[in-house]
Order: sequence, then structure tokens, then C-alpha cells
Amino acid sequence: MSSLTLGKDSAKDKYEDFLKDYSEYKKNGDSIEKALIVANSAWHLTEWVYNDNVKATYYQNIGEFRESLYPKCPSLKIMHDITTASKHKTLKRPKANLHNTRRHKGNFSRDFSKDFDISYLEIELKSGEKLDFEDEIDKLKIFWDDFFKANQNSNA
Repeated sequence: MSSLTLGKDSAKDKYEDFLKDYSEYKKNGDSIEKALIVANSAWHLTEWVYNDNVKATYYQNIGEFRESLYPKCPSLKIMHDITTASKHKTLKRPKANLHNTRRHKGNFSRDFSKDFDISYLEIELKSGEKLDFEDEIDKLKIFWDDFFKANQNSNA
């Protein structure tokens, strides 16, 4: 079988790429560029997992598969919206009720506890709730780690 992805052909390969992107992001948690890369990496794993082995067994399409993942990891919806908006500028089918994202410039560096006004990448929901991008990507890392551990004997 030919490859159009320079040899990175499996969901496991993309998971390893996600882990590298995550590690790079964690070195500089208020880098917008690194956040967008890891968000993109985390979100697109859904397609790779689906295409590797899920589509033939459980779900009729990728949309159904994604819908099955959202209750297990709502942060996927956030990464969908951020990834899609960063590629297309706008969202035609938002998933996470995001209102705004921005770099919050705190009075203290990220070296301080979150009990202080630290700098971080802020995600504001339409409800007014504010989330830290780092917390959301951490949830996704745990989700994907658990997923791949549970499916280590399959293609995923």
C-alpha cells in the first residue's frame, strides 16, 4: 500500500506526534503557536483512529464516532472549534459554545501557582465561564493516553 503521509501511516504514529506536540507546548504554556499545533494534533487523532479501525466495526461515519467521544472528553469539542477557526477563521458548525479565546496577560509568570494572576491562554465560553487552554489539553492527553492503552492490541 502506498503512503501519502511520508510514512506516518497509523493512529499510533499520530498519537506519538501528539505526545511530542504536547511536550513542546508544555515547555511554553502561553505560546499561541504551540497551543494551535497541539490542539490540531489532538483533534485530528479522532479521524486517524476512526480510519484505522473504527469505521468498519461500530459507526456509520466519522460524525457518529466523534459524537461518541464528546461525552467521554468534552475538551475535544473545544479543540475542534479552536482547530477549525485557526484554519478557516470562522466556524460554521461550532461544537463547544466558545465566545472568545485570547492570551491573558497576568501580573505573574506561569512559574507561580494558578492562585495568582498568571499569564495563560484563556478560553471564554458563551456562559462567561473562563477556562485555561492548558487544563483542556491536559484533559485530552489523559483521554488519548487512556484510549491508546485500552486499545494497544488494535490498529488504534
